[in-house]
Amino acid sequence: GGLGNASILRILRLLRLSRMMRMVRLLRSMPELMILIKGIAAAIRSVAFTIFLLLVMIYIYAIIFVQLTRGSLLGDTYFPSVP
Repeated sequence: GGLGNASILRILRLLRLSRMMRMVRLLRSMPELMILIKGIAAAIRSVAFTIFLLLVMIYIYAIIFVQLTRGSLLGDTYFPSVP
């Protein structure tokens, strides 16, 4: 019944918590690993911001390109479905 499902969920939660504790123990025993993780996190923020700016620039240049080729042979041949 319902109590059987609740106990299974409780056991799964306990297993997940034990895995988290293992990670915490590993990080405490190796402080260099924590330094690496913090460095990777700082790099991810910078890379994500750079990718966002790159995507914005590509989008802007795509709009400009579509506007410049509208009504020309190039636009009608290769981009007929672009509104």
